[in-house]
Amino acid sequence: MSAQVDSFRSQLRAKVDDADKRLKDLEAKIKNAGDKAKNDARAHVASLESQVKAQQAKVQADLASMKAWAEEKKTITNDKIDEWKAQRQMKELTRRAESTERYAAAAIDVAAAAIDEAEKAIAEAVVARMDADTAQTTPAARSA
Repeated sequence: MSAQVDSFRSQLRAKVDDADKRLKDLEAKIKNAGDKAKNDARAHVASLESQVKAQQAKVQADLASMKAWAEEKKTITNDKIDEWKAQRQMKELTRRAESTERYAAAAIDVAAAAIDEAEKAIAEAVVARMDADTAQTTPAARSA
């Protein structure tokens, strides 16, 4: 396996592991409950919202790049690749390899952004559940 592919896998694994750790930390804080936990959870959501918004332009560019690669791929048949290999057309084979690596890098960026979006959604769900649970146990909620 190439170093580039190993790097792609490592980046994606690290992104998932980091998101999982942050969500576990948030869960631990919530178990301690109280206003500080709610404020921490809301601050975490705000931080994630900023991160997701900051990634939007890059994600759009990456999606456009991925679409362009998919269109290019349609024009390069397996027969064409076999011909390049048989004729040792290294320029074409190298260009294809580099293009495919750029596609993989863009796909990793899009996946990482999706992980951030999922983490944000989970954190928002946690905050919403905290609000619902708090409202259920407050005196005003009981008299309603």
